[in-house]
Amino acid sequence: MQKNLLLSIQPRIVQEIVDGKKLFEFRKKLPRMDNSGISQTIVIYCSSPKMQIFGSFKIGRYFHENFEELMIKVNAAESYKERISRYFKDKSSCHAMEITELNIYDFPLGLTELREKFPGFVPGQSYRYLDDKISDLIIKHNGEL
Repeated sequence: MQKNLLLSIQPRIVQEIVDGKKLFEFRKKLPRMDNSGISQTIVIYCSSPKMQIFGSFKIGRYFHENFEELMIKVNAAESYKERISRYFKDKSSCHAMEITELNIYDFPLGLTELREKFPGFVPGQSYRYLDDKISDLIIKHNGEL
């Protein structure tokens, strides 16, 4: 079975994804996404104050480049390039995942429920591998990951 990644994303950024304004998710650190053991479905944890597993998306194109090359490959507008450059202090290793097939869950899983069912659950500050039992619970409630 492939490993699923859970990404913690701020609510305002999640809204940009839902609105179709944000086409790529950028990260400073990620595991090697070309590793065949990692799923191409990314699970979204909407951070505080929402604090819930909210939905998922499929990775379209994936890039791991220096900042300048990455901005060219994602065809970033100058204003966006300026905004995202504040996030990348170390511009030599930048990851971008194209957001495709967004799936907003009908039944999100809140942090309280997750901790009741999975004591000690922590969503992770950036990303974490998702326990198979949590993936199964998402599928049980929503029909798919």
